[in-house]
Amino acid sequence: MSLHVNKLWHNTIFDQHVEGEVEMIGEQRQPHFCGQCGAELPPGEPRFCIACGHALQPGDHAAVRAPVATTGATVRLANAHAPQAVIGGTIRLPTSGAVPPGMWLAPQPPDSTRVIAIYAPLRAVVGGWSGTISDGWRKVDQVRAGSRVQDLVRFETSRDWFPAPGCGQNLRLRVRIGATSLAEEGHTRRGFRYRAGANPPMDVLDAYWLDGARRRDLALPEIQIMAPPRVQRVSDFDEPLRHLSVREAEQWAREGVVHGIFRLPDLAQQRTPVGRGLPLIEAFGGAALLRITGRLYVPYRVQIHRPLIVRAGAWHDLVRRILADAAAVGLDLGTDAAVEWWLDQQGHDGAIFERGAHAFAQSRTVVAFRRSQIAALDAAA
Repeated sequence: MSLHVNKLWHNTIFDQHVEGEVEMIGEQRQPHFCGQCGAELPPGEPRFCIACGHALQPGDHAAVRAPVATTGATVRLANAHAPQAVIGGTIRLPTSGAVPPGMWLAPQPPDSTRVIAIYAPLRAVVGGWSGTISDGWRKVDQVRAGSRVQDLVRFETSRDWFPAPGCGQNLRLRVRIGATSLAEEGHTRRGFRYRAGANPPMDVLDAYWLDGARRRDLALPEIQIMAPPRVQRVSDFDEPLRHLSVREAEQWAREGVVHGIFRLPDLAQQRTPVGRGLPLIEAFGGAALLRITGRLYVPYRVQIHRPLIVRAGAWHDLVRRILADAAAVGLDLGTDAAVEWWLDQQGHDGAIFERGAHAFAQSRTVVAFRRSQIAALDAAA
């Protein structure tokens, strides 16, 4: 069985006049898909998507949706609350039926009629996704890119797809992924970046089943390369900080479980041990400082309802648990993405690092995941 890989990433428009190695989807009609979630739409003139409820505008259903590059939310998988982006893989369109690692419950492994999802080791960046050799990619070579004064840099990594425990004959599907990037002649490149609207840099190079040895005799499913779950955090929301009076802020903060007064050293999103966030340091002296004329700092309150509380000595064991839980569903990336996914799964809307719990937190530190969770106390109040 040949591997169904996408040969059409030379541009971002789906060419329907392609050679015989590419199969068209659907024998009777070309399917139409929801632009919100990627689900297939029924024939006729549907007014909304039955999968996600998205209202369809006139003409939404008139064109076949092409497997173009995107960093938007295209599919929601069973092991991630956050929408995810398909950024390479087969010619099959993004589908909610793609099966991520650890979620296959049938006794036999998936065959050529099924679609599985593989998570590439990537980090979300502004306008796209990036992969580097520090994230598990291996630089293969760097050669002159045709007649241009640029080098073509090739990277590779391998990812395993696996069924739920005791299912799928306990086979693992080893997938070899390749990525390319251009660099100015004479310059080295340690990674690549995929930008919205550009050709995706990744593709499936090879895949085979493993049961201790390679099994080339078994049919291969179609493969979607997925970005890790993109949990929305600070800069993903267009929202300002609140400005409240002292009394209003006190009442507002007590709707949550964090009642201290804090300093916010930097208004910009930071990278913290629990992923992207806004770290706030508890103020020494607390409410007494609010009565001092000429404040030494702008005081802040926070409203968090379900924080992860990290106490001294607990962080390393917690990280091991997080990475183990993430690996069980194919997110063995060792990156912020796995931590953010785990916190989202557990329903945490922030984190509290008690004093001494981490080198990041010399004093009691709260990490807010959204600006709307923070209120600056109005100096005039």
